[in-house]
Amino acid sequence: MTGVQTCALPICVEEKIRNIMSEILGVDENEITEESAIGDIPRWDSLNHLRIIAEVEKSFSIQFTPDILMDIEDFGDLVHAVQERV
Repeated sequence: MTGVQTCALPICVEEKIRNIMSEILGVDENEITEESAIGDIPRWDSLNHLRIIAEVEKSFSIQFTPDILMDIEDFGDLVHAVQERV
């Protein structure tokens, strides 16, 4: 992340991921909750899931292993996976 960080790391991670998902899925950030999962949001299909993962990896300069990717099923899983790597 660039610039001055004005929030605690876990909150910044959540906000950034929520923003990425909001842009890709075309929904308001408030519609994405900790429990939001693939299929809960109409545009969150397998293709957009891959787009979300790719953008998160790029934004945080990380790369998930295939095992981790298989375990990411909802917003909370994604946040947790990123927090373990930043």
